[in-house]
Amino acid sequence: MMAADSLSRHLADRKTPWPHFNQYLVAYLSYLLFYPVPWLLGYHRPTLAGVLFSTAAMLVFLLVYFAPYRKDRYYGYGEIILTDLIGYACAWTHGDWEVYCIFAAGMCARLPGKRQSITMVILLQVVLIISGHFRHKTTLEVIPGAFFSIITYMGTLVQWQLGIRNFELREAQNEIRTLATTAERERIARDLHDLLGHSLTVISVKAELADRLFTSDTSRARQEVTEISQIARTSLREVRDAVSGMNGASLQRELDRARKALNTAGIALALNGPGPSADQPQNSVLALALREAVTNVIRHSDARTCTLTFQHNAEGHIHTFTLEDDGPLQATQSAPSLIEGNGLRGMRARLAASGGTLTVSPHPQGFKLTATILP
Repeated sequence: MMAADSLSRHLADRKTPWPHFNQYLVAYLSYLLFYPVPWLLGYHRPTLAGVLFSTAAMLVFLLVYFAPYRKDRYYGYGEIILTDLIGYACAWTHGDWEVYCIFAAGMCARLPGKRQSITMVILLQVVLIISGHFRHKTTLEVIPGAFFSIITYMGTLVQWQLGIRNFELREAQNEIRTLATTAERERIARDLHDLLGHSLTVISVKAELADRLFTSDTSRARQEVTEISQIARTSLREVRDAVSGMNGASLQRELDRARKALNTAGIALALNGPGPSADQPQNSVLALALREAVTNVIRHSDARTCTLTFQHNAEGHIHTFTLEDDGPLQATQSAPSLIEGNGLRGMRARLAASGGTLTVSPHPQGFKLTATILP
């Protein structure tokens, strides 16, 4: 029932062309070829009135049969009952009028609810058997019509349910493609923010330092300008890698960059305990988190020192790092009132995608950030 309701909503919005959804309706019209069989076999001689009436009845039936094509909907009770009545109305022509009862049974398979569908097809067979009794037909003469009606109903129901499943599968695939595209855009946005935010922050700090050194220490100023050029080229390469999805961030490289960037900003970095040795695949997530954490310290803390601590699992792989600074700017904010920017939100999302967590805790002596991934 849920699948049918879902399909109804899509069809009501005209998101799916109905003829492509149930293309077997035309094939079922082959049942009409059985209508003149009694005439052709000589059981009854057709009359002109009977042929004309049968032709008119068939045209009316076709209008009813293809009604869902015009209005993009399920069959209704009125169309099923009218199709059944067309069959009984043609009984006097002595054609094989029971084909219309078979069509009516097949239409029941396309009612919105399965319970209503089964109830309706049973009622149609009861009416067919009762009508046979009034027409002095034996049970054996009535059974074939009821049998083929039920078989047609079951076949149509299976085909109809299969069509619904295929429709839902296509919808799910479209949704997956949309989600994948959105996820990729978010990944690129996070990577670009982390890459450019860190690089531009370092470039800005070095440019200010070089400007101050030009009058007092020309050689040192030139060195800073050279490093700015190197950082710009490295950032350009990393941006290209991020866009192509080839992000090979390394904890060891990020630690080296952190030392240089913090030293340029006049912030001393103390490493508490052993640092990274050999990078594991998941360390790229921590590496980008470390990059953003260091950028956050340089831009927002006004710190003089910061301490970096790595935690290792039993195999010696790093799964957590904690960066704590003594900056007064963020220390005044409480954890609940802390407004996270794009950097912290991107870091939290990236860690969550790897089953990790991000914890930030301002305290009177500074700011503490802890990033963890699954060990």
